[in-house]
Parts: sequence; structure tokens; C-alpha cells
Amino acid sequence: MFYKLSTQQLKEVLPFFKSKPKFALFANAATFEIEKRLPSHPCDFYCLEVNDSKYFYVFRHDFIPDTCRPILMIGSDQSVNENDVIYGLEQIKSVEPDLGNIELLVATSALSALGRKFFIDHFKRSEDYNVACNNFCLPSSAQAEIQKNIDGMTLPSDFSIGSTRFSDSEIVNSTWKFATPETILQTKEIIQRLPTSCIHHKDKPVAFEMIGLHGQEGIQVVKSIELANVEVLKRSRSHPLWEIVTDDNGDELVFDYTHYH
Repeated sequence: MFYKLSTQQLKEVLPFFKSKPKFALFANAATFEIEKRLPSHPCDFYCLEVNDSKYFYVFRHDFIPDTCRPILMIGSDQSVNENDVIYGLEQIKSVEPDLGNIELLVATSALSALGRKFFIDHFKRSEDYNVACNNFCLPSSAQAEIQKNIDGMTLPSDFSIGSTRFSDSEIVNSTWKFATPETILQTKEIIQRLPTSCIHHKDKPVAFEMIGLHGQEGIQVVKSIELANVEVLKRSRSHPLWEIVTDDNGDELVFDYTHYH
């Protein structure tokens, strides 16, 4: 059975998303949608129930003027069956006319491979590049310790910590590895509507954290580390607070961030 989740159904499935670290991005996207935080980037949530498995598809629209850069996320609560995944994507294609225009596909590697094949077969679109990552989550139990460390922090007089300012948009966008000239509009949208943090040195931003449109950070804190970023990956693995995201069997998951232009 394939269906689109209503707002009430989304509220009902949210506790499930929150209970599974591999669905942290879905939990955040659902929270944003329920609270209507991103009017220019609303989400449609779909579910396919088949063979005792549930597949979830999140299609984030992009209504910013002069752009059409949707995002698609795919998740599964059980093992992955190729025919089932493709069937779900075919159903979405029939109701989402902008599916072929996505700029980003986010899914675990098994799901990502099938999604990428679907976009080649149905839209003749090959990815520009794929970034394989481990995701790490921060348990809610760690928040008190983090807040304690923040409260005890003393910065040098020419540094300050607070939120990213709208006037910082150009600098923030220019220093992001995956930025394009068009992403400045999304950067401004994120700074205006979602929580941010920024360290300023002599009133200029030198470090920042923001919430990605696909759900990273903020509500349920989750970060993605490229497999190629060996040193940061090593430090995250050994960190006492960060926990690597695994499947229900305890096997580490690789998340693919597949980019299209």
C-alpha cells in the first residue's frame, strides 16, 4: 500500500522517526513540516507498506524564486527490496512533477544505488558526484553536559559566539564546500528561519553551524562525515558523546549524498 501521509499521520509517525537514529533526518524534516518552519521548502511524506517492510520517501520542494532544487530522502525500516523501492519511486513520479529536477538524493547506500538507477532510467539523469558519509548522532542525554561546557566557556575579548547574522550570508555561502551561486538564496532562507550558531572574530564570522534543508542538526542533532575525511571521522569515532548511526543489527550505515545539477 502506497500513500501520502497527512499532517496527523506525520505526527503519529514522528515518535518512530525519533526512536531510530537512522531516521533522524526524517524526524527533523517532519518537525519542520509540522511547525511550518520552511514555507518556501515544504515537504511531502510518502510511505510504502509492502512485505512487512515500510519505505519512507520525503520530497522537499523548493519554491524560492528562480530556482527549482528539490531534495529527495529515502529510508527503510527493514531490508531493501529493489522492486519495492522502484515501485515507490514510480508512484511519486506520478504525483510529483518536479521529481526529475532534484538537486540532492539522501539515502543509505543500498537505497541510494536503486534511486540513482531510477533517475538514470526514468529521467536520463546521472549524478554529478556522490559523497559517501557516516552519520553521527548526539544523544539527548549529552545535552546537559554540552550546555555545562558552554556556560563555563570563556572566549578571548575579540571573539564572540551567537547566531549567524543575515549579513553573514555571502561569507557563509562562499566558504561552504558544496555551494553554488544559486545556494545563496537557500543560505539566506536557513539563516532567517532556522537556528544557527556562529563564532565571530572582530565582528567577522570565522566558524558556523547551520541546519541543512534535508534535516541535519538542530532538532535531533546529527552530522555527516565524509568517508574521505579520515581525521575528522577518526575523532568522531573516538569522541565520548558522538555515536555512529547503525542499523538495527548494529552494523554501521553509509549514507550517500548524491548531487545533481
